[in-house]
Amino acid sequence: MQEVLYTSAGWTMIVTGVAVGFCFALIALATSVVSFPLLLHRNVGVPRAVHTSYQVFRKNPKVVSTWGVVIAMLLLIGSIPALIGLIIVLPLLGHATWHFYKRAVRF
Repeated sequence: MQEVLYTSAGWTMIVTGVAVGFCFALIALATSVVSFPLLLHRNVGVPRAVHTSYQVFRKNPKVVSTWGVVIAMLLLIGSIPALIGLIIVLPLLGHATWHFYKRAVRF
């Protein structure tokens, strides 16, 4: 713990890890923001669903990024009380994601 928090190499590892994690999270958000609801709602393949999700992200990066932050915060808040809060948060996020999808993708 001493070497991680009090050396420049430790802080480099922390900053690099956070940056790489952020990039992975952004890719996951961009490829799945509407792809899962689209797969459930329409008869489309995975490549088209992922492409549609990416197009929604590309056209509305601020909205999708804000939605990603809302998801992260609600999952964090729901996890604090011994994961019991997720009983409320997960159905709420599922319902909200469906409405987000319906507004973002119009066929």
